[in-house]
Amino acid sequence: MIRNVVLVFSLLFLGFGYFFRTKLLNTNGQKTPLINGIHPLVLSALGWILFGVYWLMHYSDYEKIGDSFNMLVSIAALPFFIFIAYRELNEMPGNGLEGLRFLSGITVVSMGGYALISEVPVLEISLEFVNAYLVSGFLAMCGFPAEAGSIDYSGNPLWYRTNGDLLSVPVLHNGSDEILITLSCTAFSSLLLFGAAILSAREPRERKLTTALIILPAIFIFNIIRMAMIAYFTYTGFTSAAFAHHILGKVGSLLALLFLAWVLFTFLPSILESVSEVFDIFFSGSDEKSELEPDSAVKPSSVPKFEPDPLFDKNELKPENAIDSLSSDPTGPEKQ
Repeated sequence: MIRNVVLVFSLLFLGFGYFFRTKLLNTNGQKTPLINGIHPLVLSALGWILFGVYWLMHYSDYEKIGDSFNMLVSIAALPFFIFIAYRELNEMPGNGLEGLRFLSGITVVSMGGYALISEVPVLEISLEFVNAYLVSGFLAMCGFPAEAGSIDYSGNPLWYRTNGDLLSVPVLHNGSDEILITLSCTAFSSLLLFGAAILSAREPRERKLTTALIILPAIFIFNIIRMAMIAYFTYTGFTSAAFAHHILGKVGSLLALLFLAWVLFTFLPSILESVSEVFDIFFSGSDEKSELEPDSAVKPSSVPKFEPDPLFDKNELKPENAIDSLSSDPTGPEKQ
């Protein structure tokens, strides 16, 4: 319960910071508005720190199952996000780095959506059942008998979780339930990630909507086909469920997502720029500025002195000499 409260507040603070900075994208350097006297980047920094605390609170869960890798990740999360918070505060009183704005938008949408679905069993099971129903329907359409099995809430009520047990819906074949559709099998995280990237892009709204209507359905449809192939390979004995899921399915997903990422960057090139600016957070001291830094300003001593041409006669600039010159030689003075 406490962990969820920490997550909610971290996403709220990040969301406020993202919203107010997004409004300033086309303000031509206007002063950043304060939120009840607080700079938006202060809220973003606080949100990043709480986000690190949220992941640190997962340590005990990973310790129970002996997951050493994720134990290490949960410990490293807090100093990592404290560094992100430092980079936020380092950009005051300006509007902050574009990479951090993009990163906060991705985090709010993806983590907020995932937390909502995963913490409300009826929403998670509904998503899993739709996927299981479509997978079994696709297999049946291809001549392979399959159907969606019964829903398993793992002892949780409909609207909130009382335990962390896995929720799933099986895809049945001749009574066998070897294939289980869980939340990670629904491509929901990929849908959230791509959707968040599209929302955070700087292109016009119409272009972002067109891109979303192309990419998001493609991710969903591909995942249905992927899960159907895993079920088919497993139930026909072509390979084990573990190999079909962890090798064949993962390789297929990677190739498809790389292609869709290329489509995404083609339609919304600002996302690629934002991703590059995210890397700048870690590998550059500060955001690039169009203005000259004080150290690189031009010093008066470095300006070259003007030396007059020794052949130049300043008397030629007098009006009467100019008139005489024009009247005597229409083509101008003869070059030396």
